[in-house]
Amino acid sequence: MPRHKRLPGIDAKAARLTAESALIGLISGIVVIAPWTRHGYLLLLDWVAGPNQALTPGLYGLDPAALDALPYRLATHALREVVGSGATGWLLVLCYFPLAAGGISALAGGGRRRRYPAALFVCCNPFVVERIQAGHVAFLLSVALLCWLLASAIRARRRGRWFAARPAGWYALAMAVGPHAAWLGGTCFLAVALLPRPRRQDLIRTVIMIACAGCIYAYAVVVVLSAILTVRVGPGDLEVYAPHAGTGGLFTTLISLRGFWRGAADSSPQLTLGFTAGTVMVLGAIAGLARLCRRDPVAGAPLTALAVTGLLLGAGIEGPLAGAYRFAFNHLPLFAAMREQQKWVALTMIAYAVGVGVTAEALASLCFQTFRPAMVRLACGAALIALGGGYAGTAPSLFWGLGGSVTVSHYPASWYAADKIMGPGTESVLFLPWHEYQPFGFTGSRTVGTPAGAFFQRPVLSSDAVELGMVRTNSSSRRMAYIQRLVVDGGHGAFGRLVAPLGVRYVALSREREAEAYAWLDQQRDLEPVLRTDEMVLYRVRSSGTGRVVSARSGDYDDATALASGGELGNEAVLPDGTGGGVVPSTTSGGITRTSSTSWHIAAGTLGWVVIPEEWSSGWSAGGAPTRRTVAGTVAVEAGNSELDLRYTPWRWLRLGIVASLLSLLVLLTAGLLEHRRELSTWWSAPGAVTRRARRPIRRRAGRGGSSAGRPSAR
Repeated sequence: MPRHKRLPGIDAKAARLTAESALIGLISGIVVIAPWTRHGYLLLLDWVAGPNQALTPGLYGLDPAALDALPYRLATHALREVVGSGATGWLLVLCYFPLAAGGISALAGGGRRRRYPAALFVCCNPFVVERIQAGHVAFLLSVALLCWLLASAIRARRRGRWFAARPAGWYALAMAVGPHAAWLGGTCFLAVALLPRPRRQDLIRTVIMIACAGCIYAYAVVVVLSAILTVRVGPGDLEVYAPHAGTGGLFTTLISLRGFWRGAADSSPQLTLGFTAGTVMVLGAIAGLARLCRRDPVAGAPLTALAVTGLLLGAGIEGPLAGAYRFAFNHLPLFAAMREQQKWVALTMIAYAVGVGVTAEALASLCFQTFRPAMVRLACGAALIALGGGYAGTAPSLFWGLGGSVTVSHYPASWYAADKIMGPGTESVLFLPWHEYQPFGFTGSRTVGTPAGAFFQRPVLSSDAVELGMVRTNSSSRRMAYIQRLVVDGGHGAFGRLVAPLGVRYVALSREREAEAYAWLDQQRDLEPVLRTDEMVLYRVRSSGTGRVVSARSGDYDDATALASGGELGNEAVLPDGTGGGVVPSTTSGGITRTSSTSWHIAAGTLGWVVIPEEWSSGWSAGGAPTRRTVAGTVAVEAGNSELDLRYTPWRWLRLGIVASLLSLLVLLTAGLLEHRRELSTWWSAPGAVTRRARRPIRRRAGRGGSSAGRPSAR
């Protein structure tokens, strides 16, 4: 094969075709996101942006509902700091297209007639449309990296070495972006190692690569050992997140790369893939994979297996492997990440892309063979056009902002007015209505994740209750459960007093829907309206309940609400463990300052109890003094009259775990580059030096029988 003049280890033609395919992906992505580059913010179901988006407390292990210490989160935050939240919203969506197109091109191989259709398919298919609608940007990026993983894994098998750093590096990078890649990528590795006819070095190489890439989750070990609360997942999640069967049944839906669990419940316009376009797409993929299995089984066999595996596991508890899936979910460590079963169809989508590319290449070759009968060439041309029609069935739902159904959103002026009144600060704003997902007028009535946390400057307390069937919430947060009960009970006439221990200073109510259901807010004696518009009402909380409250009393939720209703509850801490002390009701508070995301400073003051507005965990420590949980789910500590520092001790180890994860990723990526050390050394050489070295005469040493064997000079 022709080699690059400056990079002798690189196939110049293959590299050029991969770059061209990535360019096709880039152009496709630009056509998709073009309407979103205007002024405004992209708000999708699980992807929201706003002017004050920041790292979530989950990075530090402080938010049980969002432990997001993945390197991807850090990289996303850094990108926001550089280009802004608005641009980050669409820029990361754009990244999927060239990344996936280039990866699928490297995986498919062959010439332009194979690579271009494969690249276009991985960009334009029903699976991608549904995932963009859902705002699963990180998941799509990890799927794009799986294309590169498969290409490098197959290349490593062909070379037959005992270890390959590049597949391990792609695997680690994919897991750093999304946790689902751990299972999807591991399945890819196994398929390549086992098919066809596994050899011992293939199995050993696969085990070593998986083990090395697994170091990316070093921080997860700290999470387990520190008993940090995480998202609660149970058997009911499998029912809620089961694939949605369309009108043609579950099998027809999955084989056409659809079946996102929300189905018709999603407020986004649904993808309508015609029967003819869907049939052509599936038949083209099957024909291409069958042809690839015959001509190149090292690539064809694992891709075919992945296509079938994606469909079987994508059916989840509704398919033939329902019992096995439930068993794995209940007993296999970390398999709970795959509670949304249809995500397995990503493997099928990747295999389809290669299969469609192979079929398109075969049909195009037959069309241009002049010695073929005219009728054969005509039939192949018609089949090629029909294959192109498969793209036409999806393109209207994808291009130009998902077919024009999703535009950037502009937050109402009342939101900006409320944010200006509140300003920055460490005290929180409680956002209502109390739903994790809800439609807004400025989103075109599309359901999105509540975007208050990405908009306001202050810390925001908003619902993390998914409210899906039997699964009302996945959160293990006591604070969220406490607020949920207060909202359901209508505040007990003293809502401000009851949320004060959470550090809440303002309550913001969006009035676009459910305004009447929250009319009880106007009846709370400790809430003062400071802004009232058609879209929003902002209340200031008159009560306090954090800092040196000095006194404490024992009681549960019912006791606290009863005392508050009767006006007998002060600033004191309400502890459910029977510990109390001091004069009640208490009228003191304050004297605390947040010094970092994981520490507070308690100023000198009166001897007694201190309430800190953080989610309680045994990891909070005040100079060795034990902390207590309040009824509100916050932290209470009995302190002396001198100053004191309160710290979240697991962060010390979690930080080391994150550093270890990042270092392991860096080591793997560096090792992958060093596998091309010959090319790298040549890359930095001057072109003239490369040319002279290429023209340098080769010494020859005479061998036996007068023959000579060429060998490069050691000079």
